Amino acid sequence: MVLYPLNSLPESHEQGHPPHTPVPAWDAVLRTQRQVASDWWLVAQPDHAALAGDLAARIRSPQFPWLDADVVQAIALHDEGWAAFDRVPALNGRGRPLSFFEMALKDFLRAWWDSIERAQQESAIGGILVSEHFCRLGRWRQQMVQETPEDGAAVREFLEREAERQQQLSRRQSRGLEEILVLVDVLQFCDLLSLYLCCGAQDAVEFPQKFNGQAVCIHRDGELCRTEPPLFRGGASLAVRARRYPSPQVSSATALPLLLA
Repeated sequence: MVLYPLNSLPESHEQGHPPHTPVPAWDAVLRTQRQVASDWWLVAQPDHAALAGDLAARIRSPQFPWLDADVVQAIALHDEGWAAFDRVPALNGRGRPLSFFEMALKDFLRAWWDSIERAQQESAIGGILVSEHFCRLGRWRQQMVQETPEDGAAVREFLEREAERQQQLSRRQSRGLEEILVLVDVLQFCDLLSLYLCCGAQDAVEFPQKFNGQAVCIHRDGELCRTEPPLFRGGASLAVRARRYPSPQVSSATALPLLLA
């Protein structure tokens, strides 16, 4: 679940961070996921991924590669394995909803596996892209997280199985390794851009991915997000499904509007 905290000031503003100076996009997202709040909008991971696919379909930039329908669909499905976890929000002991990054490793690995399987059903390149996306996250965990021996072994097994999967799927499509790795960068950029839009962060941000040697930044102009360099020719007006928590009504689903330029 992606948390959009309500009734809470952004932490960076509370600490006196200049609001127009870009910060790393992941830092801005993770701050919102840790923020203290009384209410939240909750965005399910599959809905966030669908937004990532919508964003990918609308990118028009010479810095980015052309994205065909199979690639856009893979981006839109890359978190489909989280559907089973996001039907009912998981809570901590104090009744606070848990963010996606607070889930147990066994749940991560199940969601990753199911997401890859779903993407592979649609296309070989989709399976490869989503597999490598989660392999990158798994390798990051190996470097940055002190796992128990059991969890460390589970991550290694996941990476070994996915390496075999990618080899098998590579024989069913024609793209070379260099092109595939750039497309994984695009998936991860659209993933992070969608997370940024879904979490309610107000910081100006810079993304870690570079395309043709250039990073992408976002600056806020009220509710409008301006990308630098411009990515969406003519702008884009999108929405993502969200649920209010705690719900003031039996039905609290809505579509959060998102504006980009």
